[in-house]
Amino acid sequence: MNNRDLVDRARHAGLSMRWRDAAGQIHRVSNESVRRLLAVLEGHGGPAAAGLPPMVVTMVGQVTPLVLSENTQAADFRIEMETGEVMEGPLRRIRGRPALPPLRVCGYHRVSIGPHATTLAVAPQACPTVGARMDGAGSGRPWGLGAQVYSLRTPGDGGMGHLGAVATLARLAAARGADALAISPVHAMFAARVGQYSPYSPSTRLFLNVLLADPLAVFDTATVQAAGLRNGKAYVDTVRMLEDAPLIDWPQAATRRYELLRRLYDERIVPNPPAELAQFRTIHGAALEQHAVFETLHAYFTTRGGRGGDWRRWPLAMRRPDSPEVARFAYEFAHDVSFHVFVQWLAARSMEQACGAARAAGMRIGLVADMAVGVDPTGSECWARQQEFLVGASIGAPPDALSPVGQDWGLTTFSPAGLQAGGYRAFIDTVRAGLAHGGGLRIDHVMALERLWIIPQGGTSAEGAYLSFPVRDLMRLVALEAARANAIVIGEDLGTVTASFRAVAQKHGIMGMNVLFFERTPQGAFKPPGAWSTNATAMTTTHDLPTVAGWWQGTDIDWRVKLGQMAPGVDGVTLNEERENDRTALWAAMMAQRDAPPPAARTTRRKSPATKPPATADGAAKVVDEAIGFVARASCPLAVIPVEDLLGLNEQPNLPGTTTGHPNWRRRYPGMTATLLSGVAARRRFGRLRAGRSS
Repeated sequence: MNNRDLVDRARHAGLSMRWRDAAGQIHRVSNESVRRLLAVLEGHGGPAAAGLPPMVVTMVGQVTPLVLSENTQAADFRIEMETGEVMEGPLRRIRGRPALPPLRVCGYHRVSIGPHATTLAVAPQACPTVGARMDGAGSGRPWGLGAQVYSLRTPGDGGMGHLGAVATLARLAAARGADALAISPVHAMFAARVGQYSPYSPSTRLFLNVLLADPLAVFDTATVQAAGLRNGKAYVDTVRMLEDAPLIDWPQAATRRYELLRRLYDERIVPNPPAELAQFRTIHGAALEQHAVFETLHAYFTTRGGRGGDWRRWPLAMRRPDSPEVARFAYEFAHDVSFHVFVQWLAARSMEQACGAARAAGMRIGLVADMAVGVDPTGSECWARQQEFLVGASIGAPPDALSPVGQDWGLTTFSPAGLQAGGYRAFIDTVRAGLAHGGGLRIDHVMALERLWIIPQGGTSAEGAYLSFPVRDLMRLVALEAARANAIVIGEDLGTVTASFRAVAQKHGIMGMNVLFFERTPQGAFKPPGAWSTNATAMTTTHDLPTVAGWWQGTDIDWRVKLGQMAPGVDGVTLNEERENDRTALWAAMMAQRDAPPPAARTTRRKSPATKPPATADGAAKVVDEAIGFVARASCPLAVIPVEDLLGLNEQPNLPGTTTGHPNWRRRYPGMTATLLSGVAARRRFGRLRAGRSS
């Protein structure tokens, strides 16, 4: 194959053969890497159809050009809308191409043209805005909290937080004026792989992490306690130890939780299955059955050797969810399959109750769910939808100054060709699952709607390349699903972003994120809150960044020095010197805001800000107060403050680039959820939040 053929194939697959790094330098992807990636990409989607694609995505009020074979270009069209209304007529011609006339009704409609038919997805102009969710209520701009679900504490929780605690936190936050509660991802994990617990490495995003289910969503307290006692003294003693620990012992806590759920299932559900459970099973249909069968198969093969954890190494017949052998297995292990359906029902009930608690308490936005950027290629979603995922490649980030070898996240993503061949069903289902209960959705690494760094299986990140996605269609579908759910959408847009991406996202109503540490001018000064984006959510920090107190005291630097996680030529002394300069700059920015004269006194001479920051550990508490007030005044339509900052904690939930050494996703909050927001410091910071959002 000559180089021109390779370039043409790469372009057709959406694979970029060149990429620009953070310093602006252009790099070329090797021919060998391109060949290996094409071997994966070209195995999806099948041959192009002669007629219409499985789905055409358009926008309300716009003419929709079509690509049709010659003998159907003059045909009439017939559109059967979701409402039952029918629209018929001759195709228009736009620049010589056949086109459908503008539609005023959003939704998924059925279009027939001659012998061809397709689904026409008509999206609104943009996602619902924060203002629309607020419906004009209240005088100030809304704000909310951000919480790691697993970190919450409630009596008898077995050593890990659950969605019942989310309901409690939502009620307490709403009582203090919060209109939103953003939570960590609650995607389904692996029942037979309890050592994998990063919420961003799910088995599937279509279902829930059953370890976060609250048994009290279905059973009464006496029933749950009795079931725990019947598991024996060793179980009870272990659970008490886990509940008192400052860190989650995921393998132990997960094993104990599954023991409790299995006993509740065997003793309470099997003898008298509730009608609601049967309805849930029917509503979620084949997708739920396949996930439950996968969980059962995965557990079965995991006990039979190291290869069992990856479905790609199972016996051939078991690698296909529609094979007769899988059907026979599901029949033989029906009791276990039904258990996995039950725990999904319990998790869904828990999520519904948490969302209902937020709304009933007065939150006008409610829960904001989090959608991970990808899935584990060995998980149930890839097993069930192999043509729609790149199961032979992983995703990550190219080499940069912080990570000279790049990053491989151990996840995979959608196949662009597979998505289009499947009528975008996999993407729609994923977004819809994220919006199923709450009032908003945060899309992790939202730039993946446009492009992602993909790596050939077994290769290094440096051997990867950027893969393009149909960004216009995907953003329109996000807007359509968000409108149907009446939910806001926040895109995590931190990192390398193309020049046009944020403008396109804003056009579709997808908010970005303005995080305190990154809101800087080109000269390094911190931007005043009034200069922050009006199409973003304001935040003090995120789960992947230091808390304000930790940043101020250099806790994150201490960790990076300890773990040797520094760029070449950089040491702890350099990092601490840079941080000292940053501390001075942040304090000056915050004090300038505090000392600003009132609007009516524009001619009054302004006082010089106190630019010397407090140097003691006690001073960090004051910095947290000021930072929350500073972020609260941002021009962003929504502000979200993580519980870690509300409490002034030093440690962050996750230190990117580490799998050992730092207790990622294991930290618990210092106190029961019912009293978590009651401390003097928390009350003071709530006051700063309310005042800043009202200003």
